[in-house]
Amino acid sequence: MPEPESDLLSDWLRHTAMVTPDAPAIVEEDRVTSFRELFEQAASLALRFVEHGIQQQDRIALVLPKTTEAIVSVFASLLAGAVYVPIHPQWPKERIEATLADCAARLVIEGDKEADKETDKEGDLFPPRITDRETGAGIPWQATPAAAIGTALEGSLPRADAADPAFILFTSGSTGRPKGVVLSHRAVSAFVKWSAREFQIGSTDRIACPSPLSFDLSTFDIFNMALCGATCVLVPGHIVWMPRFLVQFVRQARITCWYSVPSILAGMLQDGRLAEHEYPGLRVILFAGEVFAGPYVARLQVAVPQAICANLYGPTETNVVTWYRVPRDFDGSQPLPGGDSVMSGYWGRPGLNRSEATQRAFVTVEGKQYYRTGDRVSLASDGNYFFLGRLDRQVKRRGFRIELGEIEAALLRQKDILEAAAVAAEFNAKDGQKGTAITAFVRARSADAVTLVEAKAHCARTLPAYMLPDRIVFLNAMPKGSRDKIDYMALAKIAKEPE
Repeated sequence: MPEPESDLLSDWLRHTAMVTPDAPAIVEEDRVTSFRELFEQAASLALRFVEHGIQQQDRIALVLPKTTEAIVSVFASLLAGAVYVPIHPQWPKERIEATLADCAARLVIEGDKEADKETDKEGDLFPPRITDRETGAGIPWQATPAAAIGTALEGSLPRADAADPAFILFTSGSTGRPKGVVLSHRAVSAFVKWSAREFQIGSTDRIACPSPLSFDLSTFDIFNMALCGATCVLVPGHIVWMPRFLVQFVRQARITCWYSVPSILAGMLQDGRLAEHEYPGLRVILFAGEVFAGPYVARLQVAVPQAICANLYGPTETNVVTWYRVPRDFDGSQPLPGGDSVMSGYWGRPGLNRSEATQRAFVTVEGKQYYRTGDRVSLASDGNYFFLGRLDRQVKRRGFRIELGEIEAALLRQKDILEAAAVAAEFNAKDGQKGTAITAFVRARSADAVTLVEAKAHCARTLPAYMLPDRIVFLNAMPKGSRDKIDYMALAKIAKEPE
């Protein structure tokens, strides 16, 4: 299928729906949605947004799991010229509300918590609820008749520019407040078009990516589907961390291209018995988001010998900007990615965008701007980079980025906690991967001012599950250095002591 020249993500779906209208766009368990149906549903919803008064670059928050309705909402937002903001529905309520306020979302699309994935008396799925945050008014989900869409679209939907923001991804912030990374249509297009060419994604591919919409890996399957006419096969949310069910899913769904964090692949190799079966159609396996232990990479190549295995790299601020194709015989500077895929800036943070710290994150070389990732690497003689660690206190869990400062800030919002510090240490998990254990230290107002249960409950109300500390240790005094700053090295030693 010829690739559309436009860098507007919504144009891709419009183009593919015209060229291959009856081809499957989304497979969600037993439910199949064609490109014609996907475009008609998205266009219908976009028209409702515009009729309701949604303006270009208004934010539409998607508090949804990764479902067909969520993908319809993505393209409806883009067709309306709006900016979508994916929010994981399992985040704590306080974090969701803070994110909605931070991005000044005009509309919120969310599933019905009581009826999610259940059906009404006629057997139809309950549609998501759409609410205007300013007025409290609801917008009906039901579609405009297909025959009326073509006429209604003419001149009714605004035309975005490739430099306009397409979506905002909120990621952990070192100041204690999540940062909204703004990615433009052009930035996403740069990555998706590159990946389509490099991995030869086509209309016969069936792509699976178990990451939620709020994770940057999800740009791969959704937008390669729209660009190339491939099929996006949604991984059921309840099996994402169940290795044996994932292995069965890959076989039964006839997946040709898989993209996930290494933790999931390690589980599939160790507990899912990936090597015990054959996958004749699986030709591309991509992984990103965290370190993948070398022995597991070698095992993966033995288990699926015909597949290309590649490590994609790039923080959310730059999308994916480089990659490493693992050779068949697979047995301290800082990378500086640049190019069209670099973010537009941090949402609603003019002070942060102009701050000395953010300015230091960018460097200009021969007139081109590059982003300092904070990763520490070494350059090998063959031109490849080896990851050695971080230059700051950022850590990863299951591919999710965690700023330890955000955990500290969350604890300090408890009125009886006077000081808080968090440290992380690697350990060897049972699956052979490196795990990350986080220990938080607190100094309370008095010995009985706050209990361990209260401190844990406070964290659970404000932090997503992957950021929760494994241990919270109460200290009478924090170890300090000569400048009266917390001695994190001393705390790291305490964290290693047996409980």
